This record gives sequence, C-alpha cells and structure tokens, in this order.
Amino acid sequence: MSDSSRDTAEGAGWGSAQLGEYRRLMPSKVEKISWLNPKTLWAARNGVVASWFGDPTGRTRSRWVAQRAAAGAPADKVIRREDPERFSFMVIGDTGEGDDPQYAVVPGFLKISQDTRFAVVASDVIYPVGSADDYGTKFFRPYQDYPAPIYAVPGNHDWYEDLGAFMRVFCDDAPPLGPEPAPRPLTRAWLRSLLWHRPRAEDGQRLYEARRLRAAPAQRTVQPGPYWAVDAGPLRIIGIDTGLLGTIDAEQGAWLREVSQGPRPKILITGSPLYVDGEHHPCAIEGGGTVDDIVRAPEHHYVAAIGGDIHNYQRYPVDVDGRTIQYVVSGGGGAF
Repeated sequence: MSDSSRDTAEGAGWGSAQLGEYRRLMPSKVEKISWLNPKTLWAARNGVVASWFGDPTGRTRSRWVAQRAAAGAPADKVIRREDPERFSFMVIGDTGEGDDPQYAVVPGFLKISQDTRFAVVASDVIYPVGSADDYGTKFFRPYQDYPAPIYAVPGNHDWYEDLGAFMRVFCDDAPPLGPEPAPRPLTRAWLRSLLWHRPRAEDGQRLYEARRLRAAPAQRTVQPGPYWAVDAGPLRIIGIDTGLLGTIDAEQGAWLREVSQGPRPKILITGSPLYVDGEHHPCAIEGGGTVDDIVRAPEHHYVAAIGGDIHNYQRYPVDVDGRTIQYVVSGGGGAF
C-alpha cells in the first residue's frame, strides 16, 4: 500500500478495515455545522454584506494593529525564533469545524508533525463565525497534544465577528476594540451597520478553561497582530491577513513590501491562495499592485506561497523567469 494519497485510493485510506481512533479525542457532545441551516448562513452573512455595502475590514484591521503597537508589539511585526539551519514546520488550513472531519485529521497531523518546531494554521481557525466560545472544542482540544507553538493567519470565517476572538487567542489576550462613531444615515456604511453581524457575548470562563489545554510553556506564543513574519533558521515565513473578501489594505501592503526585502528565502502564508482550481488569483493590494507581484519579484527570494480557504490539497509549480515558485493550497485541515 502506498503511503501517499496522491498515488492510490488505498493510500488515501479508502477500503481500509482498520478503524480510526479519533473519536476518543472528541468531546461527548458535538454540534455539527450545516451550511444548509438558515441560522448558520444568517450568522455568516458579513462577507455578502461587505461585498454589497463596502468592506470595513481594512479599517478594523488597522485599529487592531494600532492597538497591538500601543501594547508593545514590535513595529516590524517579526517574531524571531531560535531554530537550527535545518528544521521542519507544519502548515494546516481550514481546521475549525469541531466535528468528525476535523478530529479525523488530528491523529495524522500529530503523527506527521513529530519533531516539527511549530505549526501554522492557514485560514479559518474557527467555523462558522470565529466565536470565542468555539475555541475550546475547535482549537485547544484537538491540538492539545501538539507540543509546539501554533501561529495562525485569519480566514474570512474568523472575520465574521470582527476578529475579536482570534486576537484574544493569538495576540496576547487583546481586549475588544472600542465602538466607532455611528455612520451618517442613508449612506452605504449606515446600511451595512444595520445588517452587520456583531460579536456575541462570550463566556470568558469558558475560554479561560479552554486555554489550559495548551498551557505548557513550549506551546505558548504571542503574535504581533493578524499579519506577521517569523524568522526561523535561515527562512522567513510571512503570514498575511486577507480579510473577508480576499484582499489586503494599503498599510499591510506597505508592510509586506518592506518585510519581503533581503536575501533570506521566504514562504508566504495566506488565507486566500494565489493559485487555486487552475486559476490565478494574485490578491489585490489597496492602492495598486498585488501580493503575487511581491512574491514573483526576484529580489524578494520567495520559494513558495501557501494558502488555505479551499478544503483540499493542490500544488502548482510555476516558472517565474527561470525560478520555480511552489504555489500550494493547504486546506485539508478538517473542514468538510
């Protein structure tokens, strides 16, 4: 039997008589997500609302970044680790459903991730709307036995409650943002505000208890914000936040251009893959240019761009002026 799902159906586990053991990892009560449920679709409406009445993601993101800077986050948003010249790390995307599909992936994740230095979640940490109360069963419990830090870039579902829970979990327990001034009546922003799904009241004790599942010193980490870079060994890994609609704001774009300088080889992690289903999605930057322009520039030394969002694995080796850049979709983390 092949060990690779890319070679044979048997390698993917089809036809196996051996029962998986993932159910022992699951909580006794699991709430299954149905995207045919009108209640779920209504809660997850902000992407549609943003496409109709304007996307506030850039403004909200800038407020989060300013808050973290005021709290002492490094200005360059670079996490500097002490890793050897040769090391491994994991990338897993679209994880947070909290039911059988997610937990079925966990044993394989833990097996293949042995001896890795850290992991990165590439998009959609929590479905359906990124709520704080869901982090226990959809993040802390399934990955409690992964012994190293886990970094993350948010996906569109993490943004459906304005990124508040994501910032609490990954960014040093960031407090909620204060209210913004009310928009002028009868404007697009006013119409958007009438329809916008806002964060629900959370159970702080519930999140506190959930954090204890990944409380070992070796598991802890603090991100400087929703987008960041990690210097690990000879490599720089750059995570960007593409918000609700798969674009980045001008402030983040300027940071990305700056942090992409230098001779280190680089890997981009994004919630919106640049190649997917045979199509090129270069990811627009507010004010001009694209993320893929930055990735392809030879002076930036990118070797790969990895994105989540699509719930499978895809790889596109693309020749760029004699160099091969690997464009990867890594969205098989458990979302059905």
